[in-house]
Amino acid sequence: NLTMWVQEWKLVMGMLAFDLISAVMTALVKKALEQGLNRLVLVTLRQLVATIFLAPIAFFKERSTRPKLTLEVLAYLFFSAVFGAALSQYTFFYGLQYTTATFAITFINLSPVLTFLIAVVMRMEPLKLKSMAGAAKITGTLTSLAGLLLLSLYKGVPLTDQAATDAPSPAALHHAAPSDSSGNRSWMLGTMALLFNCLCFSFWLLLQTKLTKKYPAIYSSTAIMFFISTLQGGAVTLAMERHVSPWMLTSKLEIVTVLYALN
Repeated sequence: NLTMWVQEWKLVMGMLAFDLISAVMTALVKKALEQGLNRLVLVTLRQLVATIFLAPIAFFKERSTRPKLTLEVLAYLFFSAVFGAALSQYTFFYGLQYTTATFAITFINLSPVLTFLIAVVMRMEPLKLKSMAGAAKITGTLTSLAGLLLLSLYKGVPLTDQAATDAPSPAALHHAAPSDSSGNRSWMLGTMALLFNCLCFSFWLLLQTKLTKKYPAIYSSTAIMFFISTLQGGAVTLAMERHVSPWMLTSKLEIVTVLYALN
């Protein structure tokens, strides 16, 4: 009975663990960006660390089962790196810097909705309105979109007493309306960046459905994707930042934030 219970709840516990890891990552990145860590540098170094960690595992684990790397597969890996690593992470970090950690981690729950809508438009998934599953998908999509609009447009009262402390709390920063047009503009830019992040992640998921069929070596494809995204991020960063100083990690928090990519 215990074995059956563990098997039934394994996926649920895995999803909860993933959410916890994502929440910790978001808080670390938010703090590191506030301390001045460059977004492009953070993306590039995280991909580099992930590549160094995963490449040996992929090499030894799949050396006898790894299929041939064709030009078509390389093209899929290139665009997977663009949407799933480089652009996805950069837009998330951009949005996180101009909003709050709570808002950002909540907003990315829109990704499954966008993935479903794009899959339907591209005829990758049938809608089946008359079935229970189709009706449930439509209901969930509409509910998620309503929640997104509420989260983006409504600014309620602070959850804490601002007069009791000199420093505003994260809840107050999230719910309090910006005092000037610049604050409103920054919040909207952050929201648009998070929306683009969800779109990138959705396209990446759809690419993975094709890629895993053409190149089923999951560890190897992920390691190659990380390597390609490292080159992409490094090229853009070197073009934008000609000085060495942005590459220097000057605090323990910045080092931990980069190494946390291993999770």
